Amino acid sequence: MIAYSSGNFGKALVFSGADLTILFLLTDVLGLNGAQAAGLMLFAVLGDLVFDLLAARLVLHWRAAGRGYRWTIALAALPCGAAFGLIYAMPVLGLHRGWMLAAAILIFRGAYAVVDVPHNALMAQINRDSRARGRVSGYRLLFSTASALAIATVLTPLVQQAGRARHFGALAFTGIGAGLVFALTMLLCVWGSGARGGNGTESALRGDRIAVPLRDPMVLAMGALALLTGFAMPCFGRMLMYLGTYVVDRPRAVTLLLTALTAGQCGGVLAWTALTYRFSKSRLLGAGHAVSALGLLFFALSIAWPAGQVAGAALIGFGFASVFMLPWGLLADAVDVVEWRHGRRFETGLFAFYLVLVKASGAGATAMIGWVLNALGYVPGAVQPTAVRLGMFGLGLSVPLAGALLAMLLLRRFTLDHRRHARLLRALAWRQAGAEPVSGLKRGLEKSSGEGVVLAGSTALSAHARQSISRSIAAPAAVRS
Repeated sequence: MIAYSSGNFGKALVFSGADLTILFLLTDVLGLNGAQAAGLMLFAVLGDLVFDLLAARLVLHWRAAGRGYRWTIALAALPCGAAFGLIYAMPVLGLHRGWMLAAAILIFRGAYAVVDVPHNALMAQINRDSRARGRVSGYRLLFSTASALAIATVLTPLVQQAGRARHFGALAFTGIGAGLVFALTMLLCVWGSGARGGNGTESALRGDRIAVPLRDPMVLAMGALALLTGFAMPCFGRMLMYLGTYVVDRPRAVTLLLTALTAGQCGGVLAWTALTYRFSKSRLLGAGHAVSALGLLFFALSIAWPAGQVAGAALIGFGFASVFMLPWGLLADAVDVVEWRHGRRFETGLFAFYLVLVKASGAGATAMIGWVLNALGYVPGAVQPTAVRLGMFGLGLSVPLAGALLAMLLLRRFTLDHRRHARLLRALAWRQAGAEPVSGLKRGLEKSSGEGVVLAGSTALSAHARQSISRSIAAPAAVRS
């Protein structure tokens, strides 16, 4: 589980690094105005909508041909790292034209999708226990947080320095180095995580496909959670360079605030991971959003108090640890829920669906920030008028605060705890065992009705167990065996 989770260090280094700095790179380094930068990010949104779905189709095709998730990750790691390095080398190469920037961003995001989809889908196979999935979610974020520390202390200051002093050589070497670290990390991840990831047999695929049941309540709920997680919550990090540079007028404080955010996230990873053994992931995720909301309010009230800003950033990071780590564990459980309802294991399809929404909403938020800044009259490097500074303040704090409150309301609908998930897994195992003949005899007798399912010969789910499973996953009136 730790070897698998280590891949998040490389993934966060390139994707989160680009997500945090690319808008600033486009406006303050490459000289694009806010509208042009927003247009490029909107182009990236359209690319993400296509790339993750194409990556999912490739994964399904290669799995059917006997190539598992790990093989796909290893194949795409080097091209993705090279594309990331190219983006940060463009200023020193003099490649400033819009179509060049768009092509580089699309190549990077396309190659990243071919790594990201199978790596995330592999989580559903690393371990099926609900508590273990909570721990894996924590391990993943622990590596992502270590990567965030590198972004805060190395990548972000270099981007700021390049914007002020036009020092592009160090920026290029940093991007190329980060791309190499990403590629090596992913190769070590697939080598060290064992021969998991499934072969291409039909039993491993079990009806997996891209066309997930969009009307299913669990799929709709995970889609809504993806939109909130991708659009609203990262706005604080995306606006932190603008807040530090123009609102509080302390550019050097950005590194300190990012470090505090990362330190709070480190503490949050340890705390939330320990709590996953006792409490359900949905309850802990709701609590994480509540902590994030409190941190955002404290940061807003401390806008003229530097020490309070650092404390607020640390509290936000503590809450963000839950916000960004636990949805992946919930998504792995959702694969089991949808399999129970529909008789198909939409493993690659559901992870691709979630990734499309998270990435597209995240890029959409970046584009929205660019449009708003341009509409307010933002001029890079200049003293900003009051309207621009208030707009930056609202984008960085009000948007994630609203997202946290909406997520807390949504998570009240999630009732699948560890005990109910364990019952669901037993029911799935009985169903699968009852569908296969052993020694010429059918091991399971199936009875489809609106009342329940009889499995494994004379072994039957009790009425209490059937009702508990149906309540916990909001099953429809008729459940197919």
